Amino acid sequence: MSSVVPGRLRDMEPRRVVLKMVLSFDGFATSLDGTHDWMFEYFGDDDGWNQRALDEAGTHAMGRRSYEIMAPHWQASEGPVATSMNGKPKAVFSTGLEQADWGPVEVFRDLGAGIAELKARDDAGTVLVHGGPTLAGALTRLGLVDEFQLTRIPLAIGTGRSPFADLEEHLKLELVREQRFASGAHAQVLVPKA
Repeated sequence: MSSVVPGRLRDMEPRRVVLKMVLSFDGFATSLDGTHDWMFEYFGDDDGWNQRALDEAGTHAMGRRSYEIMAPHWQASEGPVATSMNGKPKAVFSTGLEQADWGPVEVFRDLGAGIAELKARDDAGTVLVHGGPTLAGALTRLGLVDEFQLTRIPLAIGTGRSPFADLEEHLKLELVREQRFASGAHAQVLVPKA
């Protein structure tokens, strides 16, 4: 398993943790069985929205399942998105991942400690979390997300898994920016309200 060499601790503002997700119109990140292929027809028509988030990332963070799905896809792909996904460091949060070779990669067993370490490093760019609902929900419940980049597509799936299903209290957010796309998708950048 390869490992990212930790940067020195920052004396400045900590890095931002940005959670980037695509949700169905009714707020689900995946179907009940964990699949999300229903969202892919809406990709590519976003006026560079997703590419900007990738360009701003210093580290791509994800859970084990996302890592195992994304690794073979991006390793076999070309283009600007693949360049960002393959070339930038990855942080995987998992208690059971044994093999991690889509690197540079570092595996963290503890979510809170891992995020704190990534934020404190003197590395450029955001910690861009490619959230599945489990990781996204855990980060949200722990108050570890500095910015939500959510794209809602015009497709209702009826039932599924929401990253916000298990919140213990209301999550108040402030809208910072939004953009609508020709496909009918609607992207929003939101930050937690104090």
